[in-house]
Amino acid sequence: GQYPWEQVRDIVKERVERQPRGNRPVIERQIKSITNYVPSFVAVGQGGFSDYVVFGFPEKHLFILESTRAGNATYVFDNNWERLSQFTKAEILDNDLQQERIIHTPNWETRINQILR
Repeated sequence: GQYPWEQVRDIVKERVERQPRGNRPVIERQIKSITNYVPSFVAVGQGGFSDYVVFGFPEKHLFILESTRAGNATYVFDNNWERLSQFTKAEILDNDLQQERIIHTPNWETRINQILR
């Protein structure tokens, strides 16, 4: 399938609404930036990634795990995203298992666009 923002908004609504009201527009803007590239699937995280949403771009071998918490980070994985997402964030970082880790800074959107183009 395809998951543009209009569909993803309903999927992530509950998680976004758990966040402080002032952070919600930022979180929605980040998620919308990713969905502009129309992922093939969307899944919500569990365990250590319960505040993350997975956006799948299998044709690009890219899987974006985006946090629904402002000030966190975005993780980019390759085809092994399902296995890697079972690890804790500390294990992923300590072993450099992610392709990219993009901290939510002003340059975040530029970096996401570079990766997904």
